[in-house]
Amino acid sequence: MTNLLFFGSDYGVGLTTALTEQILELSKHPEFSLFCVSSENEMESGLHKKIQENNIKMDVIQHLDVHSDFNYLSKQVETVIKNNNITHVNVHNNWQLAIVSYIKYKKIIPEKFKIIYTIHGYRHNSLIKAIFAIGIIGLGLLLFADRVISMSSYVSKRFWFIRYKTDLVFYVMNKPEFNKSENIINSQPLKMVFPAQFREGKNQNKLIQAVKLYIDETNDKTIELHLPGEGPLLEESKNLVKLLNLNNNVFFPGKMPHEEVVNLYEKSNIALVSSNVETYGRCIAEPFALGRCVITKKTGIALDIIKNNKNGFFFSNEKELADILNFLYKNPQKIADIGQSAFDDKYIFSKKNVMDQYIQSVQKA
Repeated sequence: MTNLLFFGSDYGVGLTTALTEQILELSKHPEFSLFCVSSENEMESGLHKKIQENNIKMDVIQHLDVHSDFNYLSKQVETVIKNNNITHVNVHNNWQLAIVSYIKYKKIIPEKFKIIYTIHGYRHNSLIKAIFAIGIIGLGLLLFADRVISMSSYVSKRFWFIRYKTDLVFYVMNKPEFNKSENIINSQPLKMVFPAQFREGKNQNKLIQAVKLYIDETNDKTIELHLPGEGPLLEESKNLVKLLNLNNNVFFPGKMPHEEVVNLYEKSNIALVSSNVETYGRCIAEPFALGRCVITKKTGIALDIIKNNKNGFFFSNEKELADILNFLYKNPQKIADIGQSAFDDKYIFSKKNVMDQYIQSVQKA
């Protein structure tokens, strides 16, 4: 039996939606006796309650997702480790790695538990910061992590120097909406979604410009682009829509709960991803599993799951995207065919597949 301590918090966020889903699946698996820690905060209201309702052991440690009170937090985490005879600890950021490494190595004889680190990000929207972050994170993982989990091959390639102890493990998607037996998708009109923060590197303006190019080429004014999210560049995007006279084609619903984003995907037929970099890309994986036609940059998990023109499309600039949309407009059955191919390939996110990958990684630690 593996006594696993799983960190559910992320920096400045608290208990996250994605990690909550993983916790729920891990708690059901006979391989693990699961214990969790989280800060008092949560990404979406009700996540702590969901953990409690499923009788999962979770210690709430105040300010765990804030970079302060290192000694206090170390003592709190150490108490959880010792009280529960923890054999493996899964951390998700450098602060957590520092805390757990300090606990393990502060004495002459290291503690016996194994450290597993899941890479979620590395300041990837700035080249200089990314290089620096990869070096710092990589050094920490080289010295202190017994096993590393990467969420995509895209990330694994950037941490090539620790690939000997790195495993590829996706997020499990076991909610009912991702496990429907039939894919229902309407091919017309073109209705597209890209949920993301409006910040540097997400490139919502390029999607808006592609819509303009498409309309100029086809005169199809029924096309819709929905851009949920908030951020510092939101007003700039709204102004561009006004300038290009696309108020009836581009919509800004604001920040939406995860369930509403999923509903929006299901009402649409195309998911767009214009990010320069995604370490994983739920905006790629989720619509793929829902059987939507995903059109994405070559980033994140897209390189692991998308086969161009078979179960999705790749694009690199506005003109390429406009051309793909033009092709789909003239060949609407292709949208249904691409969506169905993605739907058929969604098994890679199944509980069995992901849990098997995760268990193998833990056993190698």
